[in-house]
Amino acid sequence: MSTEWSRQPTPIRTFVMVCVVLELIAFVAQMVGFGTQVRNVMIAFGGFWPGALRGGLELYPGQAILMFATSVVLHGGLLHLFMNMVGLMWLGPMVYARVRQSTFLLIIGLSALGSGFAYAGLSQSGAPMVGASGVLFGLVGVLGFWELRDRLVARSGVDLLLKQALALLALNVVFSFLAGGVVAWQAHLGGVLAGSMCGAVTWRRRRVR
Repeated sequence: MSTEWSRQPTPIRTFVMVCVVLELIAFVAQMVGFGTQVRNVMIAFGGFWPGALRGGLELYPGQAILMFATSVVLHGGLLHLFMNMVGLMWLGPMVYARVRQSTFLLIIGLSALGSGFAYAGLSQSGAPMVGASGVLFGLVGVLGFWELRDRLVARSGVDLLLKQALALLALNVVFSFLAGGVVAWQAHLGGVLAGSMCGAVTWRRRRVR
């Protein structure tokens, strides 16, 4: 595990550490008797609130802008954190290996923007959103587009890619149903679309030795 961690690019390790530290603060506070008060305060100030983009009351100046960044490093619990961090450490290096660090950071940022705007535009709920899943699905979109272009250039079939996309969609629907509708599928959709557009811009033919 330590070897796998050391192989992670610096931006991914930084992202993971920030998410872990914030979640541990909320978790430890709950264990020592604060209940969910600390987590609620963190979500109030850092969660993504759709109403803030519609002229709603902000707790501090600039919250409507900063929440695009703060919401992706907050999570709703250890399981939520674990799933997103494992996905990030799995998919992140695949994207990082084919682009510059500045481009990778731009992809992360645009995925966060896409997921946030999609959630605000499509969600009928005023509940806050937290989690890095929008960014994670942005990476899925990038890799999916790259894989599609690679296969088209190589004139190989895309049947497997389509099956994987359908499987991902089915899992998203199942998780949303099992979680009682609290899964922000709108953010996932926005992340995928933003990531796909990033993939279209950044795709380059792979060099074969």
